Amino acid sequence: MTSMGGSLLLDAEPLVRAVQTSGMLNKTLIQICANDGLPKTGVKLELQQRIIERIRLYAHTGNVERFNKLKGLILNPPTSSSGAGSPYHSGMASSSSPARTGPAPVPSPYISGLGANRNGYNMGGGANAYLGFGQPKGIEFKSSPFFDMEQQLGETVTMDAMAHHRNNAKIVLKAQDYPILGRIKNDPSLKVMIFCAGENKGPQDVAFPHQSEIKVNTGAISANLRGLKNKPGSTRPVDITKDLRLTPPTYSNTVEMTYALTNKVDGNSSQKFYLAIHVVKTKPIDNLLAEITAGRHITEKAVLDEMVTKSRDPDIVATASVLSLKCPLSTLRISLPVRSLACRHNACFDGESYLQLQQQGPTWLCPICNQSAPFRNLVVDDYVLKILKNTKQSTDQVTVQPDGKWEDKKQETNKKENTRYNGVASDDDDDLVEITKNGDNVSMGAPNGYLSQPQRSVSTSSAGRTQGSTSSKRPIADVIDLTSSGDEDEGPARTPKRQQTNGYSTTSIPAYRPAPPSNAYR
Repeated sequence: MTSMGGSLLLDAEPLVRAVQTSGMLNKTLIQICANDGLPKTGVKLELQQRIIERIRLYAHTGNVERFNKLKGLILNPPTSSSGAGSPYHSGMASSSSPARTGPAPVPSPYISGLGANRNGYNMGGGANAYLGFGQPKGIEFKSSPFFDMEQQLGETVTMDAMAHHRNNAKIVLKAQDYPILGRIKNDPSLKVMIFCAGENKGPQDVAFPHQSEIKVNTGAISANLRGLKNKPGSTRPVDITKDLRLTPPTYSNTVEMTYALTNKVDGNSSQKFYLAIHVVKTKPIDNLLAEITAGRHITEKAVLDEMVTKSRDPDIVATASVLSLKCPLSTLRISLPVRSLACRHNACFDGESYLQLQQQGPTWLCPICNQSAPFRNLVVDDYVLKILKNTKQSTDQVTVQPDGKWEDKKQETNKKENTRYNGVASDDDDDLVEITKNGDNVSMGAPNGYLSQPQRSVSTSSAGRTQGSTSSKRPIADVIDLTSSGDEDEGPARTPKRQQTNGYSTTSIPAYRPAPPSNAYR
């Protein structure tokens, strides 16, 4: 009853403003943390946030004694002589668990200052929801360039080892207990994600039990909880933002995980897992590409110097090489050529394609040499970037000489072919022949639209042939005497298709003269 009544009398906000605006030095903040049993590591913003969370915890639980003690520490900061050895601190240390008095974990690199909730404080309704004294610490997860940690929701749940049987872990969330959830509607970059780890010391990869299933408000969540085979760290946290009911704010969202087979990789022992829910702020890939572009570059001069040095090595025979301008991941032309600082090759991959792949399953390995290529080690290659800017979009590779000079072989070949065949008709034009008949003569020649050469005429009699003019590129085949009887052919002549000529339907040109013209034929 005391704690419930006291909560109405404790106003935390004036103390919160005092911590934020008093301009206290790190040394003073560290002394306040030490007197209240809080971790003393971190930058100024983290120390302030730690103290603010403790103020609100005491106010919410109605702990008048500890609230007033902390208030006195803030309004009258302790000197260096008073501190860890104060009676208050000693009493706190004796009442807390040994793990609580040990050094605090180093904040995760991707946890942003004031949004970080590394002490486990939350407004989760009920004494068991607080991670204050004697409660498990938050788990630190390895950094990711795709999001920043904002705040942990609820407590970190320890999932007991289950070698054979199934077990459940549950976390209940209410929107009214976490003001940050009210910002999700207007800020699409905020996501609620489920994290899980197999250890609780040091930065951890996201890892779920071998057999596990997640349900939010009794609805099954479809997600890949295993990642890539034999690729630790390739598992992503599970986004449950759309599955939570944030209105009404009093609604209790139940997040439940059913799991089994928590055996370690060696299979000889089982392990515990640790479940936590965090609000994260996601970063679009475009922003990451802009960060890479504004970051480190491998200059063109550095690349050329390295090539020249290698070409002078007496143990290496330097020859020209082909440099692909296509990304090995997307097989499309590279837009932003990047590679890792650990790479020893000149070939690059496309930055956007690489980040899209890592967003789906983070392995952070170079697709060319399989060396480690984390985001912080990605650099832009100015040498390849210049080649991309000075070649056509259709160019997919160039030839690089040992001294670094490059040329587009395909473009050079096209220029030579254009010079060689400039003004010359295509080979296909020679196969187009027009056959006409005018009285006793049959004429053969190219159509007017293709070759401007005189038609060749041949008499229907067997007396002779006229030599037609030839193309400037190559001669047309000899004219065939259509009046021949075909006795000289090696085999039977193929019957040509029927042609309609001057009213006669024939299969060959007749060897006799036609009848004198009549009124019907003029």
